[in-house]
Amino acid sequence: MRIVLTVAALAALGVVAGCSSPPPAKPQPGTLVVGTAAVTVNDVDAGSTDAVACTAAGALTTITTGDAQSGVTALVSNKDELTAESVSINNLGGFTGSYNAGLGGEATVTMTGRTYAITGTAEGFATDKPSFRSNGTFTIKVAC
Repeated sequence: MRIVLTVAALAALGVVAGCSSPPPAKPQPGTLVVGTAAVTVNDVDAGSTDAVACTAAGALTTITTGDAQSGVTALVSNKDELTAESVSINNLGGFTGSYNAGLGGEATVTMTGRTYAITGTAEGFATDKPSFRSNGTFTIKVAC
């Protein structure tokens, strides 16, 4: 009887182990887990978030991270090559500002897998001194 119970227990254990989920895949170097973002503003790590939305419309992709209090909205075009059309930074790393193609500042976009890397400079202000204009640097990594 003990042998039958032992065999039954081992068989049940094998079934449970066979049905368990595999560990989540690790992202390849230079990428993030899909649905996450990491932002650096003025060399200050503004943290990471899983509040990410990517919406494609033709050659344009709108990327939003964070919430109404703090976050990023970027518009990326892939019409001819990857370009940043605009980047808005709201209260991240002590900075609020924006970049708009053709209106000053600069931004570049690269893509590895499903991860966008957007870097550049934006015009705006430090949140602790909102009366004074300043430029800010940014690095935004978002996996759509």
